[in-house]
Amino acid sequence: MRKLALLLALLPAPVLAEADPFAVTAIEQCLEETSETGRARDCIGVLAGSCMEEPEGQTTVGMMFCTGDEADAWDVLLNVEYQRAQRTAKNMDRLDAEDFPEFAVRATDLLAAQRAWIAFRDANCAAAYGFYGAGTMRQIMGANCRLYMTAERMIVLREIYDVVQ
Repeated sequence: MRKLALLLALLPAPVLAEADPFAVTAIEQCLEETSETGRARDCIGVLAGSCMEEPEGQTTVGMMFCTGDEADAWDVLLNVEYQRAQRTAKNMDRLDAEDFPEFAVRATDLLAAQRAWIAFRDANCAAAYGFYGAGTMRQIMGANCRLYMTAERMIVLREIYDVVQ
């Protein structure tokens, strides 16, 4: 069982990214509750924290899975937010295409930024994971990095593209 858990921890995030619909809904509700106060970042880690209070969440592997499960939910929300941002960017590009074609590159720029961000997240979290060598903390730190970076990226996209709505 431990070997399976370790193998799963080493797989790339997209292979594991099947989020629990309850987790996605819980994060969406938290984001809605914090929308007026501008405290969306308070929602990061809440589900993983409550999961770790349960007996199965109190082991290293349990903590990794708690954190990974929340990261998967944020990844679902990030993908939704990215698609919304792309639609917004394309609409803005269409409006500028004739009179200001040099500015009608938002969608292309957003795609390039997202691809660069994915590469950065993967490298950054691999470094966080690798920092602990053979220690078991590597699993928790790698999962924690993915959770916080994915959630932060989702929130940043929402903040940027809500401004233009």
